[in-house]
This record gives sequence, C-alpha cells and structure tokens, in this order.
Amino acid sequence: KLSEIEKILDIRGGENILEIGCGWGALAVRLAHAGAHVTGVTLSSEQLAFSRQRVKQEALVGRVDLDLVDYRDVEGCYDRIVSIEMMEAVGEAYWPIYFKVLHDRLKSGGLAALQVITIDEARFEAYRGSADFIQRHIFPGGMLPTKGIIAEQGAQAGLRLVRTQSFGQSYATTLAEWRKRFLASWPSIADMGFPDHFRRLWDYYLCYCEAGFKTATIDVGFYVFAKS
Repeated sequence: KLSEIEKILDIRGGENILEIGCGWGALAVRLAHAGAHVTGVTLSSEQLAFSRQRVKQEALVGRVDLDLVDYRDVEGCYDRIVSIEMMEAVGEAYWPIYFKVLHDRLKSGGLAALQVITIDEARFEAYRGSADFIQRHIFPGGMLPTKGIIAEQGAQAGLRLVRTQSFGQSYATTLAEWRKRFLASWPSIADMGFPDHFRRLWDYYLCYCEAGFKTATIDVGFYVFAKS
C-alpha cells in the first residue's frame, strides 16, 4: 500500500508533501526516501515521539518535519497532500472543514490522496442513527462516510475526484493477520498489565471488521483529488 501511494502521488523528487495524521511515520519515511520533503501532523504525542525517532534512525532529519498540530491549524501550501484513514476520525460535522483544509493547503495543479474506510450506501442512514460497537468501544466520535459522500464533499470544496481504487477484500486478509499476531503476542501484552477483557474486546473487534470487509458492508480505498 505504501508503494501504491507513492505511485499515486507521482513523486519525482523535490515535492513538498503534507501528511495529515502521520501515524507511526512509515509513509513519511517512504516518501522522503523517494525524494520528497514531508511535513506530518498528528495529535498523538506517543506516535510523534516514535516517528521522530524513526526519522532520526533513517537519517532523514531535515527531510521530514513532524509536529503535534491540529490539521486545521496547518499553514502554507503543498504540492501533494496525503491522509490515511483520517476522514473517518474527524466526525461528520467536520467533513466540510476537513475538505476545505485539503483544498486550501493544496497548490493549484496538486494532488490529494486519501485512504478512507467507507460504509455501504444502503446502510448509511441506519448506521448514522445510533452508535455501533466500534463507535462505543474503539473509536468514539468516529463516522464512516460512503463513497458518494467522499466525492460530494470533495466537489463542494472545489476538488476534482480523478481516481478511486478499492481493496476491501485484501484488508480482510490484513485484519486476519493482525488478529493472528495479536493473539500470538498476548502473553507479553498481558505482562504489561492489560486484563483479559481487553483481549476479548480486540479479538472481537478484529473479527468484526474482517467480516465487514468480506461481506462488503464496509470497504476501503484510495480517493485521489486534483485542484485546478
């Protein structure tokens, strides 16, 4: 997936890239090695510390700048923007703001690549009406959009959707692997002080999501927008 994002962003060297929600730093490091300068923002101090150490180990200090900043407070304009599974976390009320930031921070002729988990169009209204298991126990405040909503929000912000690419079935395989590794690692996780109900919660969550992708109740994909 990192390789595919690099191709989508058409990195040729020298691009200034903004990553909204830079996570553990894997993508920022990858894009910097490809020749870009990456500015990444996150609200997780733990992820920021880990990512900065990763950048240092990869000898990319000066090519990757990471900071604890709300995406709405970012300034400047960038050749590319990338944001991996961030839209789902901002909340429905903030979708227009999120896309406005994408538009305003992107240079004319630039590309914004999003990776987003979506819910089936036919299920959205019922899903929207009450909090489900994931919203209650895993991602409070989160809300999955539909594919149509992503296109609509982009258009309203003045962005043109130029490419989509779904890979939900492979994500089901990923979740199965995550669950396998989680359960295999449980003895060391338990030693950190996590109780058995934590194991049961995450075991169920990973199965729940795997089933969602297998049945196409949910999907995940790349959505690439261009700014004229």
